[in-house]
Amino acid sequence: MAGEYLDHKLECPFCGTIRLQIPADAQPETAIRCAECGRYLGTWDELQTDFELQGGTDGVFRLDKGRIQKLNSSR
Repeated sequence: MAGEYLDHKLECPFCGTIRLQIPADAQPETAIRCAECGRYLGTWDELQTDFELQGGTDGVFRLDKGRIQKLNSSR
């Protein structure tokens, strides 16, 4: 996975960026929208689960032009 970009539910299928509007008091059922185009992306729980499934809790990442690239894993 090193060098690959995270996508799935995190990347907006409408504008192609990962810029999320996340309220400070977000709950698992809170609707999350794209900060660029305003489109619905999923619930906070769905997006967090997707990030974890892509290895988002382990490794080094780089945010570049609205995309998240996994650089390496700590394993």
